[in-house]
Amino acid sequence: MDVTRLAAVGALCTLTALAGCGDRNGGSGGGPGGSPSPTGEESSPHGEIYVFNTYGNEQGFRDQRPEVLVASEFTTFSDLTWSSWGGTPAVGAGTVSGTWCLPGCLDDPFPVTVELDTPKEFGGDDYYTTYAVTDGSDLPPDMRERMEGADEGRLMVPPTD
Repeated sequence: MDVTRLAAVGALCTLTALAGCGDRNGGSGGGPGGSPSPTGEESSPHGEIYVFNTYGNEQGFRDQRPEVLVASEFTTFSDLTWSSWGGTPAVGAGTVSGTWCLPGCLDDPFPVTVELDTPKEFGGDDYYTTYAVTDGSDLPPDMRERMEGADEGRLMVPPTD
């Protein structure tokens, strides 16, 4: 196996380990068509809003304003700084990489602005359930298409069991 291929395989293994185990819908199988399985309650405009993050913990945890966000098993945002949080949308700037852009983006992730939206209640707490990279980001069209095809802009959510 040549060095380039070995590096790509290593990068894929690293991203997979960072993303944790389970599916992008919180490990419980999700609802029809792979959509998240919330409690059925739309988010209240009152209270705090979290994001479910598996960075450094494959079981996941509730987080706010993360510097690194594992959005799904395919997509990770890094070096995030948040200009807004708690409303809709939450807006942050940083970089994105994922399995959909390997091996090139591992050492050179794409600068982006990301918006988190569609809060839903899980276990009594509100969580953002979707993300979108804004049009003004430095994500080439072919990479945007691959990213959107990988997880359709759905964030991981807490298990509902």
